[in-house]
Amino acid sequence: MNSRYKYSFIIPHRDIPQLLLRCLDSIPRREDVQIIVVDDVSSPEIVDKYFSDIEKDESVQLIKLEKSNGAGYARNVGLAQAHGEWIVFADADDFFEEGLLDKLDGHSSDAADIIYFRAKSVYSESLQPSHKLDKRNQYIDGILGTSRLKPSASTFVLNPGVR
Repeated sequence: MNSRYKYSFIIPHRDIPQLLLRCLDSIPRREDVQIIVVDDVSSPEIVDKYFSDIEKDESVQLIKLEKSNGAGYARNVGLAQAHGEWIVFADADDFFEEGLLDKLDGHSSDAADIIYFRAKSVYSESLQPSHKLDKRNQYIDGILGTSRLKPSASTFVLNPGVR
């Protein structure tokens, strides 16, 4: 694929605009980064109050669905608009740590189709550690083994951030 985008971030959203804005703020802007937000029919109050700022951000493509079909459908709508070599799925309540693009760039030429990263989980209000992703991280550790070798599989999934 010959694309001007190296990464396409796809973020489904519904009725949590403050968390969406936090997520968007955590994604570094670069010419090779595409950001797609697919809104799954947020309430009119949310749209009126928060979406004008998002619509002004030229680095974010905002797609507003007319009928709610859930986050999976919203991700698929975003995927149809993605032009990046790599796809990064995030939920609207996720946010990423500093150094995100450095970490991604370090693996962007890997031959693998899927790359798993360990993730941290925190409580949204306090940012205190949560253990929500412990099992997911144990699974990833099992894939990587004790040597921390990169896995090979058939899709690219990144979640190097905080949830």
